[in-house]
Amino acid sequence: MRELNKYIDRCIIDEYAHKDREGSLELDISAIPPNELSNFLSRLMDEDTTVRDFVRDQMQKLIDERIPEVEWQHKEFSSPWKQSA
Repeated sequence: MRELNKYIDRCIIDEYAHKDREGSLELDISAIPPNELSNFLSRLMDEDTTVRDFVRDQMQKLIDERIPEVEWQHKEFSSPWKQSA
């Protein structure tokens, strides 16, 4: 986690944080550009297996929700379907 903390300090906080009225640093995650968020998430998933497993579970749920729609579209429009080996 030390490398992740260094990344957060240098690439996220140093680059995107600003001082509030009281002089304390603050950073709203929505102010970080998408490419930097992607880099951050990638590093976080490499470092933290809990985060990695959570993200993968959420991705799988989203995929599973879309499969019936895609199957219907393939049948309806006679698209070629890849068969698993």
